[in-house]
Amino acid sequence: MIKAIAHLRSSDVLLGVWLLSLGGFVDAVAFVVLQGNFVAFMSGNTTILASSTATGHWSLAGLSALLICLFFAGCLTGAAIVRWGGSAAHRVLMTSVTLMTLAGAIVANTTSTWSGTLLLAVVGGLTNSALATNSDVHVGLTYVTGTLVKAAHQLVAGIRTTHPWSWLATIGYWFAFAVGATLGGLTFHRLGPAALWVAVGLAAVACVLPSRAEITEA
Repeated sequence: MIKAIAHLRSSDVLLGVWLLSLGGFVDAVAFVVLQGNFVAFMSGNTTILASSTATGHWSLAGLSALLICLFFAGCLTGAAIVRWGGSAAHRVLMTSVTLMTLAGAIVANTTSTWSGTLLLAVVGGLTNSALATNSDVHVGLTYVTGTLVKAAHQLVAGIRTTHPWSWLATIGYWFAFAVGATLGGLTFHRLGPAALWVAVGLAAVACVLPSRAEITEA
């Protein structure tokens, strides 16, 4: 029983780490292309929206608002898939992530890098629904601020206990996002918009990674 639970958790950890790496990758690309805006960090976009509105920079405020709306649309779509997708929900969701990343890559490399990058905000929203029903990897996968807060609390809670290092597993999610973002920045610097083909590959791999729901049903 313990081994089975560990297997279920490890499947979600692997999926979570992979999707965090993808989230970091596309967020770094977007940060460069959109000159300081994000596709996975809506706290940052909200701050930009508010400060731009306050200072009368309406084009920047509009871009931030658009990204927030696209991200929210991705979250809504992901939530609907998770709720009504039944046993196929995980595969449908991961396929949607891959197809939307592919659409962004195609647009970015054939029509407009800027427009293609905007579509990645939908990917960010979809990705955050992947583990929405799992308590081990918290809701809001790319909410890295929350990950750091959780790790800090686990570190303090673990002092003088038999599990003093449990916080390291949580901080690993932050590390996965950071590594993905670093690779995204480096790849875009080398390849330009073609870097998004790498993101498509990362998303495609997520399609074959198992989820807890699938293992449980099997």
